[in-house]
Amino acid sequence: MLHVKTKKYRPFIASICLVLFVSLAFLVETKVSLITQLDSTIQRALVPYTTANMTNLVEKITFLGGPEMAFVFSLLLCSFIYLKHDLIDATWALLTVISCNLINYLVKNLVARPRPSDKLVAIGGYSFPSGHTFGTALFVFLVLHFLLPHLKRISAKALWIFLGGFWILVIALTRIYLHVHYPTDTMASFFLVSFLFESSLMIYAAVQKRYYS
Repeated sequence: MLHVKTKKYRPFIASICLVLFVSLAFLVETKVSLITQLDSTIQRALVPYTTANMTNLVEKITFLGGPEMAFVFSLLLCSFIYLKHDLIDATWALLTVISCNLINYLVKNLVARPRPSDKLVAIGGYSFPSGHTFGTALFVFLVLHFLLPHLKRISAKALWIFLGGFWILVIALTRIYLHVHYPTDTMASFFLVSFLFESSLMIYAAVQKRYYS
C-alpha cells in the first residue's frame, strides 16, 4: 500500500481550488460581462489557426481526452495498481474516479450552461465544466500520485509533472478550439478536479492513519 502523507498544504490547496471553482460557477451563472469578455478574447486568439486540416487533427487529439476514454484509461490504471500495489490502493483509486466523475456530471447538469452556438463539431449536453478536461486531469493526477514516489531524481519528477500538465492543457485547448466549450469551462474543470482529488487524498490519509498506522 502506498502511504499517503498528511501534508499541511493540502487543505490550503483544496480550499483555494474550491473558492476559484465556486467563484467561476457564480460568475458564469450570473452571466457577468467579465466572463464573456475573457471567453471571447481567448476564443478569438485561436481563430487564425482554424483550418480544415487543423480541425481534423484536433478532433483526433480531443478523442483521446474524452470522458469515456479517460474513464477507460483510469480503469486500466486501477487494474495496474491492483497488480503492482494492492487492493486497498486500487479501491481508493476506483472510488475516486467514480465519485469525482459523478460529481462532475451533477455539477454540469446543475449549472446547465449551453455550449457555444458556433460549434465546429456536433455535440449535445451542457458546457460547464468540461468533461474532457476533468477526466484527463483526474487521470493525470492519479498517474502522478502513484508514479512520482518511485522516481528518485527531481528532474525526472519535474519532467513527468510538466508532461502531465502539458497534456491537460492540450486537451483543454482542443475543446476551446472546437468551440464546444468556453475557456472558463476548462478552467473550472481543473479547479474542481483539483479540489476533489486533494480532498480524496486527505480522506485516504485520515483512513490510513486511523486503521493502518
